[in-house]
Amino acid sequence: MTDVNKQTNRLEDALKHALRRHDAPEDFTQRVMARVAAQESAEQPPHDSWLSLFTQPIVRWAALAAVAAAMILGVHVYTVRRERAQGEAAKQRLMLALRVAGSKLQLAKAKVNEMNMNQNKARQVKE
Repeated sequence: MTDVNKQTNRLEDALKHALRRHDAPEDFTQRVMARVAAQESAEQPPHDSWLSLFTQPIVRWAALAAVAAAMILGVHVYTVRRERAQGEAAKQRLMLALRVAGSKLQLAKAKVNEMNMNQNKARQVKE
């Protein structure tokens, strides 16, 4: 036999031994029932606690609705603030563009006025 076959046989024997049927101890049922009772008493909040309100389905639904409404309102407020900030940024860019365009127009007006003055001087000199 090869080493692999020997190891496989030993593993199978160990599994058979570990998985063979055993009788439960005599006090097994009492221990299980005691543990179940302890877990059930630990899971239930005392009746005077505010958490006991959530045992009623209407209160659970109301709490869920309140959380959902708060989330929707939060998203709405965030969206409105973001749009307002984008609008303010666009307004600032527009104001800058208008200032630049205004200064360019002032420069063009000054050039036109200068050209008119030169033409008027030239006419006066000719006359």
